[in-house]
Order: sequence, then structure tokens, then C-alpha cells
Amino acid sequence: MEWKWCLVDGNTNNLLTGWKEVEGKWYYLNLNGTMLTGWLQHKNKWYYLNSNGVMSCDCVQTIDDKEYKFDSNGALIESFVSDECIDFIKSWEGFSATPYYDEVGVLTLGYGMTGEEIQGITEVAEGQATTMLKDWINNKYAPVIKSDLDSRGITLKQNEFDALVSFAYNCGTGGLLNSTLYRRICEGIRDNSLINNFQAWSNGGGRRIEGLFRRRTKEAAIFLNGDYTGNV
Repeated sequence: MEWKWCLVDGNTNNLLTGWKEVEGKWYYLNLNGTMLTGWLQHKNKWYYLNSNGVMSCDCVQTIDDKEYKFDSNGALIESFVSDECIDFIKSWEGFSATPYYDEVGVLTLGYGMTGEEIQGITEVAEGQATTMLKDWINNKYAPVIKSDLDSRGITLKQNEFDALVSFAYNCGTGGLLNSTLYRRICEGIRDNSLINNFQAWSNGGGRRIEGLFRRRTKEAAIFLNGDYTGNV
């Protein structure tokens, strides 16, 4: 047998259910009034209730040896990359409301978006393009990199991971995972020799492109120093 905490309405003596705030802290009570602990999915969002029932909010918390971020409302922030990473990528990709062909002839829209997903789209607003970029990063690029790192038992700092995501968004996940750069990072190398490995990926159409060279150099700065200075 074990005790389960419940909350009773002081006026009606009825068991309370759902989200309840007590002294500035939030709890969740199920249909029989029992206080829940652990992970809770509610209205397509995830929340974490600690062993004392208190909801985690506005914090970064380690749960089962993994870090999770929660917003001010307690919802899990399901993003692999930092906001600084998104802003960095945006600064290099630039925004175009309408489709255009980039300097190597690839049809592009919004913030560097290419491929089947933009076919048939004739115009996009900046806010929509930012949302699309975040979705692409968190669903198409970052998970592939994280999965490979996890399979190798490797954990990167946020700035290190962000740098690789920016690289992959520009060069492809296949390009990253099969690169000398990635191999050396997985081997534990963290010195300035990595700058050359980043810069090696500065060509397009068989020639060096100065903008790519500068971007690779800045990505190396993110990885090595946590410097997110973008295309300024």
C-alpha cells in the first residue's frame, strides 16, 4: 500500500481534479483526485511533475541523466537548438518572400529552404518562414545528428551542437556525418585545427565561395568559443 495525496475543495468537500495552483506552485490531479508525478501529456504538450507533485517551469532540469527545458508555463520546450542558433542561420541564409535561384542554381525560398517542401509556394511571410525554419531544423536536421551522436555515446555542449546543425542545414546531414570534421569531433578533438575542417566545406559549383568560407569560419567560432556572431 502507498499514500496518494489529494486536494479537497474547502467549501464542498469535493475532490479537485486537473491543474491546481497552491501557493504559487502548480499540481495536476487525475479524475480520482490523486496527485500525479512524472511526465504528463496534456493538450499535446508535455509537462514534468516532480516527486512532490510540483510542476517544473521556467528552468533547465536534468531528468534521468538528460537535460530538459521548460517554459514559464511549464511546457517542455521541444527544440534541439538554441534561439541563438536559429538567429545565426537566419543571418546567413537571408530572407526571401518569393522563390529564387541561389548562386549555385538551387531554387530557394524563405530562409534557405529548398527541395520538394517549397514546390508550388509562390510567397511566404517572414514569420511563417521563421516557423518553417525552426520546424525543419528540429524535425529534419537536428534529430539526425543527435541520433548519431547518441549511438556513439557522445554528448556535445549546446554551442557545439548548434554549430553542427548550422553546418548541416547548409551542407546536408550526409555531408556532415561523413566529413573529416565530424570524425575528428567524435574523436574528441576540440582545438583550432577544427577551423580548417570547417573551412574545407566552402565550395559551390566547383569553386570557393567567399560567403561560405566566412560562414564556416563563424560556425567554427560557435563550436570552439560559443561566439554566435552572425553575418554582420
